[in-house]
Amino acid sequence: MFGQPKFARTLFEGMRGMGRVWQAAGTVQSVLRPGLLEKAVACGLRSLFVGFETLNPANLKAQHKYQNLNRDYTLAIRRLHDLGVMINGSFVFGMDDDDESVFDRTVAWAIEQGIETATFHILTPYPDTALFKRMAAAGRISHTDWNRYDTRHVVFEPRKLSPETLERGYWQAYRDFYRWSSIWRGAATKDTAAGQLRHLAYAGGWKNLSRCGIGSFAYGGCRLCYPAGNGVIGWRSRS
Repeated sequence: MFGQPKFARTLFEGMRGMGRVWQAAGTVQSVLRPGLLEKAVACGLRSLFVGFETLNPANLKAQHKYQNLNRDYTLAIRRLHDLGVMINGSFVFGMDDDDESVFDRTVAWAIEQGIETATFHILTPYPDTALFKRMAAAGRISHTDWNRYDTRHVVFEPRKLSPETLERGYWQAYRDFYRWSSIWRGAATKDTAAGQLRHLAYAGGWKNLSRCGIGSFAYGGCRLCYPAGNGVIGWRSRS
């Protein structure tokens, strides 16, 4: 949606006044684009899934994630929070320049930035993609059991990590980010009591989803959680 600015502007203008509350996905580039985010918020945007991917520019170049290169992540986060939009930050582990420090560094950064929720992934070279072809040519594909191609299992040979360390670090990142101490630290970055409370409510809800075995952490997959999640999203609060 955000990838086509002209279409998005027309859509957002048409939705204004409908009283809808919604969430979507967007790139850092789209968040930084002047005017577009404001139109989305005016018609009900309250939460945005943002693909930060990695904090390492070398990884962005290697994976051809040019839309994130030379983008100010902190500014994008500030724009969203200033407009009352919560963030679900998406991060990928296992890129060629990742070592054992990547898990702690990524989690610490996300908490310090006040990101409400985070989704972590293991780099997955899906069949017929350019990444799969490059890894296959280099002899780095370790599994062809397509059931394991779910971003939670390691199906290739990482450069600077063992497969075991990568998979273990992925799960540890979830545990560390969703500790209550981490949630409180993230909430403390908000300037208002309302912003802090909303952070606690939303992040706490996602933490509880992990106990339901919902690997994707998408509350829409749990009917009991959907009304509560929608209620928190609908509660708009400037940070």
